[in-house]
Amino acid sequence: MIKNCGAAGFVTDGPMRDYAGLLKVGLPSWCTGLNPGSPFCSGPGRVGFAVQIGGQQVETGDMIVADRDGVVVVPFDAIGEVIEMLHKVSELEAALDAELQRGLKVPADIRELMASDRVRYVD
Repeated sequence: MIKNCGAAGFVTDGPMRDYAGLLKVGLPSWCTGLNPGSPFCSGPGRVGFAVQIGGQQVETGDMIVADRDGVVVVPFDAIGEVIEMLHKVSELEAALDAELQRGLKVPADIRELMASDRVRYVD
């Protein structure tokens, strides 16, 4: 039903059911797990208002970015800044991937952190 209403995906801070059905209709979905129980309505519901989900505040107009690694909420006012930062992050990740291909085991910044007073070793 949600796909028929125009949804591009579904995110919930709880379990959902009918995984096979979601795959069949091609609705990308993120949840905390699967549950065989049928859903129920406890309404009334509201549309167009802020929600708290996964400890994050989501406002109307915020961008939701989701992939196999998880879901991120980008506040509307930060969308431009985040898009600009994505190019820099992509470049850094590509450089790190190249180093990994050459055999990198531990990045320099992690070695520095591990040698600093910010790390405490406990026996």
